[in-house]
Amino acid sequence: MFEQDEESGQIIFTHNPFSMPQGGMQALLEKDPCDILAYQYDIVCNGVELSSGAVRNHDLDIMIKAFSIAGYTEDDLKEKFSSLYNAFQYGAPPHAGMAPGVDRMIMLLTEEENIREVIAFPMNSNAQDVLLGAPGEVSEQQLREVHIKLR
Repeated sequence: MFEQDEESGQIIFTHNPFSMPQGGMQALLEKDPCDILAYQYDIVCNGVELSSGAVRNHDLDIMIKAFSIAGYTEDDLKEKFSSLYNAFQYGAPPHAGMAPGVDRMIMLLTEEENIREVIAFPMNSNAQDVLLGAPGEVSEQQLREVHIKLR
């Protein structure tokens, strides 16, 4: 779940910080962070990730502790991940999932080297959809309607 950053020496997340650590809170309290495994899984074919998933963290105390190991304060969580932090105040059921990458499977079957060749409306390297012109400009009025402020 964690690794030590080679440059800074800090403990950081290796993949998805919202995954459940194997062993739960006990592992976070008692194990060396670099020895903690997460409930994460992938399906890989010939080095290409076809599907990825995880058992998601559903316990606020475990989330707070896991993020504290990676150098985040509880205030950081409240600010950066307020939706999850607030939802977990009310409880969340254990949950997991996996998302198959159908586009990646088609890329393999068609022997294409770039996934953009098999996606119906691919984005360019700047994350822009040139066919639809997305992302588009958003007016101040549109932002106000959804209560978004840009700083």
